[in-house]
Amino acid sequence: MIVLRISDNDGIELNGVKLRSTGEVAEALEKIRAGSSDTTVSVEASDSTFYESIGKAIYGSQRAGFSGKRFRILVNGKILED
Repeated sequence: MIVLRISDNDGIELNGVKLRSTGEVAEALEKIRAGSSDTTVSVEASDSTFYESIGKAIYGSQRAGFSGKRFRILVNGKILED
């Protein structure tokens, strides 16, 4: 599982690296996906007010091909349902 951590509106953290744009998120996830095609992405935000970073994580993940059962969003530890 790939975890995109969000603790502010300044970007998305992936493995200790701060990604600041949708493009950076997509590029990083595409590289990881190339090595493991059955990986799931989990966007984990500590607060729902970080909507800018949450949006970048969602759109970047979709651009990299993660959706449906291979994608989830958690806010304050609770899964957001469709």
